[in-house]
Amino acid sequence: MSKTSSSHAVKEFTKAPPTEEGLTETVQHITAGVGEFSVLNPAARAALVLKVTEQWEQDFIVKFHIPSDRAKAGEEYAAIEQGDKYPSLSDSVREAVLQRFDDRYGDGGPRLWSALNGK
Repeated sequence: MSKTSSSHAVKEFTKAPPTEEGLTETVQHITAGVGEFSVLNPAARAALVLKVTEQWEQDFIVKFHIPSDRAKAGEEYAAIEQGDKYPSLSDSVREAVLQRFDDRYGDGGPRLWSALNGK
């Protein structure tokens, strides 16, 4: 394995896929050393998995759409909070997404949004 090949593989595959399914598939390929990932040693593959996963999580949080309808937002908040929606999110990402809801509608989640907004 050459240093150049290893560096090239890392540079080429650090962009996170847009979907959760794509992330899962990419992580599986990196971990298994499929294709271009075969030039990476296990430590480099583990580092790349971490980097791609972190990038996907950051992108997910930033791009996550908060519904403008408070009732729909409350339903989605509850489903995410309970893990029914996006069950594979890490706790830190789940909390960051829920915080985006709170930033828009007020702290405390849907149970308190009505009281905070006077409705």
